[in-house]
Amino acid sequence: MPGLIGSQGVRPGALNMNRVFRALRYRTEQAQKVTYNRPPIYKTDNYGVPSGTIGSQEILVPDLPAIIRPTVTADYQQERQGNNIIGAARIYTPNITTIKNLPNFDQDNNTNFNEIEGWDRLITNYRTIFYVPTTGTTNWTTDNGTITSDGESITNTLSANGYVRYTATSKNALEADRLRFKIKTNVTLTLTTFTIINAAGSPQTLTYTPTALTIPSGNWLTVDVPYISGTSATSIYRDGTRYAVSVGGTYDYEQNVNKIQLNYTGFTGVTNTVQVKELEFYKSVSWHVHSLKDMTDGYIIFNCVRTRGRDDARRRAYD
Repeated sequence: MPGLIGSQGVRPGALNMNRVFRALRYRTEQAQKVTYNRPPIYKTDNYGVPSGTIGSQEILVPDLPAIIRPTVTADYQQERQGNNIIGAARIYTPNITTIKNLPNFDQDNNTNFNEIEGWDRLITNYRTIFYVPTTGTTNWTTDNGTITSDGESITNTLSANGYVRYTATSKNALEADRLRFKIKTNVTLTLTTFTIINAAGSPQTLTYTPTALTIPSGNWLTVDVPYISGTSATSIYRDGTRYAVSVGGTYDYEQNVNKIQLNYTGFTGVTNTVQVKELEFYKSVSWHVHSLKDMTDGYIIFNCVRTRGRDDARRRAYD
């Protein structure tokens, strides 16, 4: 069993990581695509003290295949500023050669990535809080064209710039701390903004504004960004290139989610399509790489720790 790899102190032989991942993914959340995160690295002065100048921008790359060993722990501790949840897990990834064959990790595209290092973060989906359905067109609207669904994604067929919007029935998403979706087109377009509107008495809008992010035709682009108070900037990576994203607006996260909208430009005047799927608000766990346990030509095993995690009972009170 993959969950027992190396657990008896005996190093296993060859392992087809891709086959194991596919087999487990359809049976358990033990196998999932995680988001790799390396925070910004700041330059230091002559005394080794970090300055305010960023030497290397953050890396925030979704869709890294990983297997999380079932023996995940959570230790609840009372601290000065409230409760904290810490823990440990063992995470398996493909070998470094396989990882670097992924477009966002290819060093020809992303020169800042060389390997997974200590205290890099592997962000996993602990629980989906609000999954926006794309199996049908109910509650989906657009200001241009029509909306259809193939049972997996919704498709906006249009001939000019516009948006696609989902109107929820006042969904509680306070437990969520990340937003993820996939988008694809049949023409190169620009994703100008995507917004979340809450259900406050006077609705408030949280706006994510990527810098010149174009979506090439024919390929799914995964967007995975923070959805938590205090966020003012984040990143979207496409083929190893970072696109800065500003996050702004007066927004109360305690209010329920009412609308999600994606705005795009760049259409050529002919009939084009925009597809969206797997749009979800989820609660994440950020696992920090503490040590490398084993590395073979088939897989890498990382010992990871969780250093922070607020419990939901206090998040609404403290927000």
